[in-house]
Amino acid sequence: MSRPGGFAFAMNLSRADHVLPTMARFLLPFAFLALLPIGAALGGGWTFLAAIVTLATLLAQDGLGSAELIRGGTATGAISRWIPRAYILLQLAATAWAASLVARGTRPIELVGLIASIGVTAGIFGFLAAHELVHSRDRRERALGMLFLASTFYLHFRIAHLFGHHRRAATFDDPATARLGESLYAFVLRSILGQFRESWEHETKRLGRSHRHGFDNRVIAYLAIELSTVAILALISVPVLIYLLCVAVIAVGLLETFNYVAHYGILRRRQPNGKFEQLQPRHSWNSRGTINNAALFNMGRHSDHHRHPSRSYDLLAPIADETVLPTGYARAMAMAFMPALWRRRMDMRAKAAVARSEGLEPPTSGFEARRSIQLS
Repeated sequence: MSRPGGFAFAMNLSRADHVLPTMARFLLPFAFLALLPIGAALGGGWTFLAAIVTLATLLAQDGLGSAELIRGGTATGAISRWIPRAYILLQLAATAWAASLVARGTRPIELVGLIASIGVTAGIFGFLAAHELVHSRDRRERALGMLFLASTFYLHFRIAHLFGHHRRAATFDDPATARLGESLYAFVLRSILGQFRESWEHETKRLGRSHRHGFDNRVIAYLAIELSTVAILALISVPVLIYLLCVAVIAVGLLETFNYVAHYGILRRRQPNGKFEQLQPRHSWNSRGTINNAALFNMGRHSDHHRHPSRSYDLLAPIADETVLPTGYARAMAMAFMPALWRRRMDMRAKAAVARSEGLEPPTSGFEARRSIQLS
């Protein structure tokens, strides 16, 4: 006679056999992070290893893998939640470990290499993992995400993102939405300043509604944490302070480059009542490259994230009427650094997406215009 529960145990093993290979595709960021100690051990220019391999691999794999089908995500349970948690912990450990190397003294080329490698991994995978966690309903996950934001001196991002961007995305009122014809460089400055102002205004209104004291303003608390960190580091080790500030500049710059691509040139209509139309899948730029999306915690499925902000990254799915980039997110972000190329590839596509949003015929003049209507 078989033991009670034996069938259920076998079913759990069968499910685990399915879940583990499914989740394995999200482990690529860990491989890039593992290059940090290898590069540091080799020394010299090898400290750039993680940055160069990360960028080169993401750009190369952008064109690999079949296009995703329009189907739901695969439920993977608790395993999926440990991946961004573990990544944040390891990224923070790598940042602190590199800081200890800088404190002991490194050659200039090694300092720059460590800054580049930590900045690139933190800016791409760290921020995406932290973004996943600050959306969580689990307080422990939110705290871990905030710890990463503190390491990049960007704590107010959570307020601006959750209570600003997710309400006003694809409108002129959202500083994190890039406007048609706006260069990446102009956008990054506007977005950083605008999101800080937005988070401050949100806190002011929140405290005004609850008649609470101004010192309950979370932005003030965040600034106090960040400025205290800078002051302590300035007393302990100026090179470490320079290292962390430079890492933060690279990481925040990459985050804002992602924001630039995500909604570039697509705006929602303002209705007769003065309110904007509801955010639709067509108001975000998406990617359906299987491999690239997996490396980016599925943020290429951006429309589904806006539709379900608290949905776990592994459950995000392509949507039938979403607007699709001509490349994956990696190549799109690379193009964004070259404004002329970016506008040549994207402006007509953005105009076509807006035309469809307004129920009009997309522009069809010129080669790029004809290509712009191929949104999937």
